[in-house]
Amino acid sequence: MSMSFRQLYELLDAHVEPGTWWPADTDFEIGVGAILTQNTAWINVEQATRALQRSDQLCAEAIARIDVDELKNLIRPAGFMNAKAAYLKNFATWFLTNHETAHLIATQTLRAELTSIKGVGPETADDMLLYTYDRPVFIWDTYARRMLAAAGHEPPKGYEPTRRALSSRVVDAKFTVSELQRFHGLIVEAGKRATAVGGWATYWDQLQTPGKSR
Repeated sequence: MSMSFRQLYELLDAHVEPGTWWPADTDFEIGVGAILTQNTAWINVEQATRALQRSDQLCAEAIARIDVDELKNLIRPAGFMNAKAAYLKNFATWFLTNHETAHLIATQTLRAELTSIKGVGPETADDMLLYTYDRPVFIWDTYARRMLAAAGHEPPKGYEPTRRALSSRVVDAKFTVSELQRFHGLIVEAGKRATAVGGWATYWDQLQTPGKSR
C-alpha cells in the first residue's frame, strides 16, 4: 500500500534539509527563476539572475524596457536565451499590469491567467502560485513524479495528467501553504540524493532503513 502524501512529507522531513525554497528576494524574481529554470539546472539560473542583478535589470520595469539582445546576453547561462528572453518580457508585461490585484483572484482563475502568458506552462504557473501568491498547490515536476512512482502512487506520464489524477490526495493531506512550499524543497533535495545513489529505488530503501539515509 502506498504512503499517504502526509506520510511522504513526514518521511522526507525527517531525513532531508531542503534549504530555502523558493530562493529569491522579490515576487518578480520568483517568476523570473521559474521561467529561467525551464530545461536547465538551478545553478545556471543563479548565474543568469546574478547577471541581471549586477546590471540592475532584475525587476519588471527593467525587463519590460531592456533591449531584447541585451537581455538574451544576460540570461545566456540559463540556455534557450532567445525563447526565455521573450518569455521574460511577456511575464514582465503581465506582472506590471496584474500583480497588485492578483491576490483578489481565485486560484484556478489566476492559474489560467498565468498559463495564458506565452512561456508560462502549468509547472511554471504552479511555481508562481505556490511561492509568489501563497496558493496551496503541489508542484508535480519530474522529481515529484519519480518520488511518487517509487512510493507506489503510479502517476501517469506528464505534469498535467498527474496533477489531475492525484490532486485529491494532496487535498486529503490538508497541507498548509508553508508545508507545500517546504515539501517541494524536500522533494528537490531528495531527488538530487536519489540521482547520486543510482535512482529512487535505492534511495527509497535508504529512507526506510534507519541510519542509512543520512
